[in-house]
Amino acid sequence: MKNFFGIILLIVTTSLFSQALAVDDYIWEEKFKKALSKAEQGDRKSQYAIGEMFEKGKGTAKDTKKAFEWYSKAAKQNDKKAAYKVGRAYLDGKGVSKNYRKAHDWLRKSASKKYVRAEYYLGILYENGQGVAKNYDEALNWYKRALAGGYGSASEGIKRVVKAQKSAGQERRAAAIKAAKPKPAPKPKPAPKIKSTKEKVLAGGWKRRNKPVEYLPSSLTQCKDKTDRVECLSANISRSIGMADVSYTTKAVLSDFKDDGAFKISYRNNVVKITITDPEFAESGRKVPVTLGWQDADHKLACQFENDRSLTCTKNKLRKIKLQR
Repeated sequence: MKNFFGIILLIVTTSLFSQALAVDDYIWEEKFKKALSKAEQGDRKSQYAIGEMFEKGKGTAKDTKKAFEWYSKAAKQNDKKAAYKVGRAYLDGKGVSKNYRKAHDWLRKSASKKYVRAEYYLGILYENGQGVAKNYDEALNWYKRALAGGYGSASEGIKRVVKAQKSAGQERRAAAIKAAKPKPAPKPKPAPKIKSTKEKVLAGGWKRRNKPVEYLPSSLTQCKDKTDRVECLSANISRSIGMADVSYTTKAVLSDFKDDGAFKISYRNNVVKITITDPEFAESGRKVPVTLGWQDADHKLACQFENDRSLTCTKNKLRKIKLQR
């Protein structure tokens, strides 16, 4: 018998609950219709209410995209709660794609009207560096405002930021101490190795009166180290001897290198082409005082380094020549 009455009571209770739900749904549907009419006419509060009903599925099917659309309309009319909802939608990607920058901008508009929920979430954005540069001081400022306005959850945000600031301060101090430590003195550079006379000659680039010389390493002449001597061969050189232009190469042998910077040069010229340039000389039938092939004259120079970049050479024991590189 007891079970029978229990079943009857359950049936009655369930029926009453269902009836209550049906009545509640009817009430919300009526609220939705009335609010929608006003919202469509531009009423800010009704626009917010429609957004909230779409968000929660009250009086209509749940639709986060339509909720965002109606919240946006109310927010554009400076509704602080709607501006917060738009900011949260951008923050959570609810009804719209996530956009932290836009979330910050809308939450800031709401917070400027002292809406504590917006103040709290601004603190979150600054704490995490979302849509703005991470800034613990700014985060702490917004959390404190939210807490002062009665938003209790902000106290946890304050604790997190204070802890993070302390940790960051310790890291800065450690970095400063590390930077302040004296750096080890640089190791002294080894004394430059003194180049031998031959090495200084082979450094190349030798010139006389700013022109490359043919019997020393230069832009004109290539040389090879043969251990006990250096052999050099120049490219073709053209010179005018008055009545003709002479093209020749020069072969030089450098030897007898001394530690004090002295060495000797011996070179000969090989005439490869003669071109008479004076018509009167050509008509006279006279011969050019130069013949093709290796010349008999063997020029000799005794050279001495003045420093690493300059030489003084005495040619055929008679004439001094200054050379530089």
